[in-house]
Amino acid sequence: MQYGVDSLSFYYRYYLTNGMRSYIMGFMSSISDAAVVLSRLDYSETSQVLVLFTHAHGKVRVMGKGLKKSTKTRFAAGIDILDIGHLTISARHVRTEQLSNLIEWKQTRNLSGLRETLPRLYAAQYIAEITARLTEDWDPHETLFLALTYALEAIADADLALLPVVAYQKQLLQEIGSYPRFDLCLSCQRADHLSHFSSFEGGMICQYCQSKQVEKKRILPATLAALLDQPTEQTCAGAFKTLNYHISHQMGKEPALARKLLT
Repeated sequence: MQYGVDSLSFYYRYYLTNGMRSYIMGFMSSISDAAVVLSRLDYSETSQVLVLFTHAHGKVRVMGKGLKKSTKTRFAAGIDILDIGHLTISARHVRTEQLSNLIEWKQTRNLSGLRETLPRLYAAQYIAEITARLTEDWDPHETLFLALTYALEAIADADLALLPVVAYQKQLLQEIGSYPRFDLCLSCQRADHLSHFSSFEGGMICQYCQSKQVEKKRILPATLAALLDQPTEQTCAGAFKTLNYHISHQMGKEPALARKLLT
């Protein structure tokens, strides 16, 4: 059988179109998982870029095409921050910083209480921000995902939203391996007269060693007791300030909503 130039050109184009597509798709996989929306960015009139924290795959970044595309019979507002649902995405087998494609999203829980008061909304957005900033892409933290959803549920019903925030601050720092030592002086190892906290040192400094530290923060005895145990309504503000101080050093800047939680 003989092939003309046009026939060869046809088969060459067919291979490039279909063969390469099959080759590329061979490196893609479909992933389904429970997720919490940590942040969103409107990319165009109809699309969004989302950062989500998933149960089994950690933090993922996705492009949601057409999420805000309305029709004559359906209004589409897109996906909102703090939504909890189930997603399906198309992602590469070798995880990269490239955006995955959002194939499907179904909201599974509606925590309307988060938006009933500003303190609750600020608290929920705060924990979403520190989760997004202090976790790595595609680094699974199943325990942290459960803690995040529990914290959002607690905030949605809380009279004092700061209490579940402090509990989540502790869980997050423990999960990423940056939880400070509050039980002894990291300079001399003594367990009494602890007066200052140093984020750089990673814990407490006693009153006899604190003069040697440039970076430090004064800690009241009631605050230290709250950090060693469970904070109360009276001590949670001090505990929050100390943990937020440490988180700010880990992030390289203070979380945007931190100060609003104390007003």
